[in-house]
Amino acid sequence: MTRVLYLDPFSGIAGDMFLGMLVDLGLDVSKLKKELDRLNVEYELKVEKVNKRGISATSVKVLVPEKEHHEEHLTFHHHHGMHLSDVYAILDRLDEPIQQKAKQMFEKLAEAESKIHGVPKEKLHFHEVGAIDAIIEIVGAIVGLKLLNVEKVYCGIVNVGTGFVEIEHGKYPIPAPATAELLRGIPIHIDPSIKSELVTPTGALILSELVDGFGSINLRVERVGYGAGDRDLEIPNVLRGYLGFLVDDNMSRTKRVALIETNIDDMNPEFYGYVMEKLFENGALDVSYTPIYMKKNRPGVKISVICPIDKKDEIIGIIMKETTSIGVRVFYPEKIEAQREIIEVETGYGKARVKIAKYNSQIVNIAPEYESCKEIAERSGKPLKTIYNMVYEKAKESLNALNTKKNT
Repeated sequence: MTRVLYLDPFSGIAGDMFLGMLVDLGLDVSKLKKELDRLNVEYELKVEKVNKRGISATSVKVLVPEKEHHEEHLTFHHHHGMHLSDVYAILDRLDEPIQQKAKQMFEKLAEAESKIHGVPKEKLHFHEVGAIDAIIEIVGAIVGLKLLNVEKVYCGIVNVGTGFVEIEHGKYPIPAPATAELLRGIPIHIDPSIKSELVTPTGALILSELVDGFGSINLRVERVGYGAGDRDLEIPNVLRGYLGFLVDDNMSRTKRVALIETNIDDMNPEFYGYVMEKLFENGALDVSYTPIYMKKNRPGVKISVICPIDKKDEIIGIIMKETTSIGVRVFYPEKIEAQREIIEVETGYGKARVKIAKYNSQIVNIAPEYESCKEIAERSGKPLKTIYNMVYEKAKESLNALNTKKNT
């Protein structure tokens, strides 16, 4: 069974809240610290039990020398402080998988800040104290999940609060600009009753990079943990986490994807096949062409591409370069998909592959694979439709026999 962590961010999320929740779930602080000490930076972890509106939670604070207060924002600057390459040099001391994931997360954070402030990420700097704090929280999150043997992380809707927050550059609406950028594609709830910042950039980064999916799951709970935030709010300021196992690994999944669309009425029809090939080669999950009528009653084609969010820019680049489009529309829908698996059945003419789709633990589709059936048809001399129907019936028999065996 798959060991999963399910996050319930009803009061938002921050890096220290995430660490506190992991410790509350049973993370061994001494083992965590052993890994963090490899960074060779000055820091301390202050771990204590606190009470947040009647809920006992674990507080984990990262203490850095000369730190006057807990920085909730890893603030970038144009003129002084640590460079991104300095952060990477620190991360180089870690094992390769952890190092690469942490660098990927800092890279994404720098890209968000670069976009917001209009400054190349190579020129961004940030306070050394805030950087070390963030390094400990980010690396701690990655290492903590590994130490708890978490295979997948899922999350519910994220409460971000509302109002304004004061940071170095001035007063900004909640969520702060960099946080909002990192939350793109993530389901959020803007709670007008909570006049406070509930999600920090580090928290948003954890959601963006460490969470595998958003939505409901079927979970057999093993432990429940609470990580405490700094402030006292109208609601318990804690991040709740459920550690356990998926009840059924074959259930459906909800994923965030990017949907990119553009309308074209002036492209050579011969190009469409080539464009589709390029899109699939570069990470598209699905590509479709829809006949439409456009301005002046001109016939045209709507190109629709579904892709992982991290492939969005690459896909847009192909559309802009390979078609006559001068602009695209981008949406971030939820993709709900059935769990799929491949089985093989014996036909008497050879083995055939069959795709089985399950939704909420029930079989919803049985589809013999075309290429597999075609190969058998050509080899046997039988009509393709005969082979297809035979494979379908064999698959049904095999699945029925398996279900009967399970129920006895």
